Amino acid sequence: MWIKPTTKDLKQEYHVEVVLKGHKFVDSEAEFLKLAKEGEVMKLSSSVDRKIAYRSRTGSKEALLSLIKSYRSYPEFRNEKTLDNLYDRIGSNKSMTMPLVLRYPNGQMRVLAGNTRLDVAFQLKKTPQVLVLDVK
Repeated sequence: MWIKPTTKDLKQEYHVEVVLKGHKFVDSEAEFLKLAKEGEVMKLSSSVDRKIAYRSRTGSKEALLSLIKSYRSYPEFRNEKTLDNLYDRIGSNKSMTMPLVLRYPNGQMRVLAGNTRLDVAFQLKKTPQVLVLDVK
């Protein structure tokens, strides 16, 4: 069951994905939180997923593990145990925070947070839900 991110989750994603990485998707945390509050929940089909930029679309757990080993968060925040937990939670339909996808005025989309969750869901033949933030 996919759930909307809490304000705490959103502030963490803003800090990591916007501040630390130096992206300029939004002008402030307040704007980011407003966009998330107004965001659209979307069931993500594989055909729409193929149109989203910055998606890895790994085809196996081994490939996904290899990918997360390249992340700065490995192994402190992402590792074999956290990956196993994702497979268990998504496979068992336990609650999981929705990934965040940015949508631009021209319709193009980009994953902001949750690439790993999306890969796991599609590998397990689950239909994920994402929170779509419309940015300028």
